[in-house]
Amino acid sequence: MASQGSGFQYNQYLGQPAAFAEQPNIQCDYLWENIFNAIDGSCEVPGTNIMCSTSTCDENGEKFDGEQARKFFQECDGNTKRQVQYSDFNGLQEELNKVEHYCFPSFLDPIIQKIKDTYGDITEKSKLSNCAAHPTLVMFYTTIKEMNELKEVKDFDLSKLNVWRDAICDALQINMKVEFAKRHLMMIAYAYFDSKGFDQKNYDEKKRLEEELGRISKKIELHEKCQSEAKFFSDKPLNTGLFQS
Repeated sequence: MASQGSGFQYNQYLGQPAAFAEQPNIQCDYLWENIFNAIDGSCEVPGTNIMCSTSTCDENGEKFDGEQARKFFQECDGNTKRQVQYSDFNGLQEELNKVEHYCFPSFLDPIIQKIKDTYGDITEKSKLSNCAAHPTLVMFYTTIKEMNELKEVKDFDLSKLNVWRDAICDALQINMKVEFAKRHLMMIAYAYFDSKGFDQKNYDEKKRLEEELGRISKKIELHEKCQSEAKFFSDKPLNTGLFQS
């Protein structure tokens, strides 16, 4: 389906036989590769004259990048070292300079209270003391504040999305109860990537490749049947069994 662009509202919810396998498998692998390339919409499909269109873009001239999207979602999991820091949040360092060490800036008070009222104490199972966890909490609370202020896709970019992801994942890694934040981040990310222009010809190309894959699969299935039945004549003349009752 076509991308719907920038009208989203976000802050409402927080094995084969060796005798025949080589060539058919090469064909199938080639087709699957073409399907994935077509879905990415970022290159010419190998072995064809079909070019993925570069004209279908969003209002910023950007189009859907499948590899970029995959990378983002993959990095939402695991124990990857994150690079998020105070400077990734506009004005955060300045606000921290106004308060005592290990205190939260006053602009975060409303969001901290809202999180507590909705989800309880997110720090109760933390691996770290409150002091040690303070930087992670500051960036997490700031992330939720920014996410809560979102109205449309145009309000942020991929760099900001990466910052939010890293801040949330850092909190998760020290056992903060912030799964709600990751769930909502994923929803926002899906909407963000959906907003990027997508060449609808990719669906036609995917259908064509799947149909070709189906034909090759039937050819392989028939060959497997022939090979299986032919084993009956192994080291035997072909009239074996003709008059067997």
